[in-house]
Amino acid sequence: MRPSIFLLQIIAPALVIWFGQALPSQADQSSADSFPVSIEVIPGKLRVKIFSHEVQYQNEKIPCWTYLTDGLASHHQKEISFTLRRNRQQKPEDYPRGFLDLFATIFDYAERGSLVDVGDETLFGETGFLGRKDFRGIGYVEPQGFPGVETGGVAFLAGILLKNDEAQIAWNLGLTRITALLGMKYRFYPVPTWSDLDRDPVMSLRDMQGSVLEKVAKIGVRATYYEEQNRILLSLFPSSKARIGGFLSKLSSSTPIALLTQPDLRANACLVWTRGGKHPVAITPEGSDGSRKSGAFLAFVPEQKATEIRQFEDGFYVFVTNQDWQKVRDSLLSGSDAFIHTVGAGEASLTINWAKPEGYTSPVTGETTMADRWVTYEPNGTVEKSKTVAISSSRIVLLTSDADLQARVTVTELADYINAIKAKVDAFFAPEEQHAHRKLTIHFDLSSLQTLRMVTTPELKPESAENLHKELQSVLAPKVRGPIAFEYYITVW
Repeated sequence: MRPSIFLLQIIAPALVIWFGQALPSQADQSSADSFPVSIEVIPGKLRVKIFSHEVQYQNEKIPCWTYLTDGLASHHQKEISFTLRRNRQQKPEDYPRGFLDLFATIFDYAERGSLVDVGDETLFGETGFLGRKDFRGIGYVEPQGFPGVETGGVAFLAGILLKNDEAQIAWNLGLTRITALLGMKYRFYPVPTWSDLDRDPVMSLRDMQGSVLEKVAKIGVRATYYEEQNRILLSLFPSSKARIGGFLSKLSSSTPIALLTQPDLRANACLVWTRGGKHPVAITPEGSDGSRKSGAFLAFVPEQKATEIRQFEDGFYVFVTNQDWQKVRDSLLSGSDAFIHTVGAGEASLTINWAKPEGYTSPVTGETTMADRWVTYEPNGTVEKSKTVAISSSRIVLLTSDADLQARVTVTELADYINAIKAKVDAFFAPEEQHAHRKLTIHFDLSSLQTLRMVTTPELKPESAENLHKELQSVLAPKVRGPIAFEYYITVW
């Protein structure tokens, strides 16, 4: 994500940890030129790699440490990264050892089947963390890649420190309420994924008094949504099904409920809660029109005469008729998709999708890549078709995670490269003798070498295929800080 934002007018599971004596550190001797440092925290089971690097923030580069676990995945727990801002007076080898103790404890919980995911928290005991009582927990968010931090393509979470009442607010009202406030404070969308030991808390429990979210039954779930033009698309992960079922079984069928959610990757804005604010506020990435809003919660209020959607604080309320509420409840209990649509002056719709692990099989390599879900990114605005002659449509499938992509290449460099490839394809098929409907799939592997392979339907003649390949290979690839793979689908004429 780009690190600047603009403002627009418009109860989760957790681990609770008490810390005792820190782990031994005979194996963690390091110096400034020895990073990354790899430390065996639990022999044969858990290692932690520590990177010393810089994070670009506004007009400065801030020195940081990033800790990355290796071993949690053996117990079906995503690996965890934690990025900590380093004071200028601290040397790279002064990284706090307390995180090693933390990761060892999380490993112990994972062995017993207690796992954390995006939107969850780890709460600390009365003694706090790193010798400070103001650190009361860690929240887990979608990771962001940083140059100089090599993740190896593993699935992982990013942890951020919660100070004072922030941990309790996240527990009561959802982590997104805090992360959106952090995003607004630091002007970083959707949330800065590094922690600053010296920052001030963004909110207190007293500030939360009077929030509408405190007055409704609520549950933290692994789910995201966005609203656009009075239409809401809610995506839920299967891991939440049992929790939702147990939650609903304890409530009357007419009880209003709220799902505490995480920011949606497809959104281009995230609502922010402000006490006493007269107008809704959202943070957005740079250049966004804020038309697709995500938030901290999605609430449902049954027994209404008509179904409609209203924005409140940092989320949305869906007021539903009993008939529509039954569809919603059935979907939440069964794990099946649902669609609700209203007509008239207050036209609105709600789509509920349950994410299912899906595989993408490359038509070029034949390899299958699995993911919990595949996200389609759509450009803001319309594509100027006048810039191309032969190309009628195109799309890109990324085979590298967002976090690794951000750490290994800039968006501008990758976009320039793709545009140059597109121009070569367009020029190749522009001559009259090439005027035939054809579909191309080009597979790119970018590392220290540039490798591309392609298939066309119908096939090109061998000589033409070789000439096109030479043209594409002649485009200078961006310098990357690790392997990047993607496929480019292009239709001509």
